[in-house]
Amino acid sequence: MSAPVTAPLFEIGPKNLLRRSEIEAVATAAGRAGEQHGVTVLLTVPTALVASIHDLGTGVRVFAQGMDVEGLGPSMNRVTAEALADAGAHGVMLNHDADPLDDETLALALARAAELWLQTVVCAGTQEDAVRFAALGPTVVLFEPPEFIGTVGTGPRDWVGPSTEAIHRASDGVLAMHAGGVSSPEVAEAVMAAGADGTGSTSGVLNATDPGSAVHTFIAATRSGWDRAHR
Repeated sequence: MSAPVTAPLFEIGPKNLLRRSEIEAVATAAGRAGEQHGVTVLLTVPTALVASIHDLGTGVRVFAQGMDVEGLGPSMNRVTAEALADAGAHGVMLNHDADPLDDETLALALARAAELWLQTVVCAGTQEDAVRFAALGPTVVLFEPPEFIGTVGTGPRDWVGPSTEAIHRASDGVLAMHAGGVSSPEVAEAVMAAGADGTGSTSGVLNATDPGSAVHTFIAATRSGWDRAHR
């Protein structure tokens, strides 16, 4: 059984932007920063790289980018929960904006992940969906308005506190993560200070001149914001 994901948390999702050596470098830097600042770091990697990044032992929680609902059998080109568990995945991200699932498939995927003790992050684009998905009992609900994804988000995010509370009410123990447009450590800190259990950034880390240094700064800011909210 995987160790539980706990707050505060920070997620990096390199999609298919990086080669293995580049992801390994990010994992190493993120693992060190997470340990130093007491932040759980989730690294969502391409399925083919789950085992190799897990085997580095950096301390990051390695998540797959998706999963099929089929069980073991004669199928081909399917990513089963069993395969992810055997590869060392800590969990799986589901329903990302780039890989959406219908409600029935999402519920089946959550059930399959639970069978293999895989942690789950479920993405939601609206507060209504975030609350609805929380009731299904994932580990984390990631509320990420689609219009913010890949942008330079600025200004207050007044919905973070109320939506976090709504997610918690929908299912005790489900963590509320807020991202999308988290382009700088200052935005990450503000999101956490507003009451989020976690946040994350991909472009802010990967587009930096020095991603290793950037990820450390983001994770430090995540911790600082969490501490401000929980004084």
